[in-house]
Amino acid sequence: MGIEKAKDVLGSHVLMRLATINEDGFPSVRSVDFVADKEDESIIYFMSFKGANKVKELQNNNHVHIVVDKDANSMEELLQSVYVRGSGKAYPIQTPEEMQKSMGLYFEKYPYLKNMPGDPSMMTMFRIELDKVMVTDSRVSFGHTEEYSCR
Repeated sequence: MGIEKAKDVLGSHVLMRLATINEDGFPSVRSVDFVADKEDESIIYFMSFKGANKVKELQNNNHVHIVVDKDANSMEELLQSVYVRGSGKAYPIQTPEEMQKSMGLYFEKYPYLKNMPGDPSMMTMFRIELDKVMVTDSRVSFGHTEEYSCR
């Protein structure tokens, strides 16, 4: 049941908070667009400019933590919130087959990115392999969390 909730959240949200570790050993968090693999909910893809800080940070330490949620603007919305947290490792995509698959998923979710300015060679795609997923479902009870191991 909880894995289905995770799939629903990952499929219906457009931004993910991605935490990496910077060169000083501190967390660095930013929002990124993302897409989940439809066949394996423990795989998430995201794209970045090759020169971005997150790319440099991932080259030094590929451990990541993610959060996928959305704002609650009232107590009623807060009590209906469902969100996903997870931890794992990020890897740059190396094969043309996986690049084609991930880009297909990306353009299906974000069709406007097909018209992104700039040279595609300036970008890199990453695969996050989640080890652990936590689904918080406040509809069950406030802060109710279910944890799953993926590997």
